[in-house]
Amino acid sequence: MKRIKIVVAVDDQASIDMIKSLVKDLTDFQLIGQCVNGEQLIEEVMVKKPGLVLTAVTISKKNGMQAIKECLSFFPAMKVIFIADNNEYAIEAFEIAAVDYIVKPVSRERLGQALEKANNIISFERDKTGTEHKSKQKILPLRDQNATFFIPLSDICFIEKVGKKCLVYTTTEIYDTYETMARILERLDVSFFHAHRSYIINLAKISQITPQKESFIVHFNDTDKLAKISKLKINELRERIALLSHG
Repeated sequence: MKRIKIVVAVDDQASIDMIKSLVKDLTDFQLIGQCVNGEQLIEEVMVKKPGLVLTAVTISKKNGMQAIKECLSFFPAMKVIFIADNNEYAIEAFEIAAVDYIVKPVSRERLGQALEKANNIISFERDKTGTEHKSKQKILPLRDQNATFFIPLSDICFIEKVGKKCLVYTTTEIYDTYETMARILERLDVSFFHAHRSYIINLAKISQITPQKESFIVHFNDTDKLAKISKLKINELRERIALLSHG
């Protein structure tokens, strides 16, 4: 059985130490991320796609309940265990199908029970579907300063780095974000290629490539916007296109 990946968002060191110690002894789980506030939690979930999140309700920047609701909007199969100071958010937690809601102080036994429950639920769902949850349509969750956008990968033509921002060009819109190209690239599939230090392009959208001085210009279907390919990358790009066309 594949191990269940866990991200922890707790700012209480005693709870963090207990969780780490307990997870280390459980062969069904793997701790892949740790953060101390809601903004970091959303970022970790976007990039690492855990099967389970253990989060405090009371964490800085964005509380655990708000952060989890946002995470569930793009990873609805993800499970969550809340750790709270009191029962104030218990009803709200179970309304979003939380696996468990633990009120502090957190004991090793109580945490173990919650993890066992999560393991049973996730194992049942894996058996039922034959695979871990996959979205029918591949989506890029993209954050700006005020919101998270959910962009179908098939709509994206290319991504351009401009100053500290990245611009995501789709067939109809342009989205901007302060997320780095490296972080965005981690969430894209094999159709995307880092063709230039300032451009990631969707190979499936290319209509034409033309040489221009020290680089190549890329034309796309469904948009008149243009991107560039470094001359150092052109041969690798041709190989990738060939592989995709035979795949």
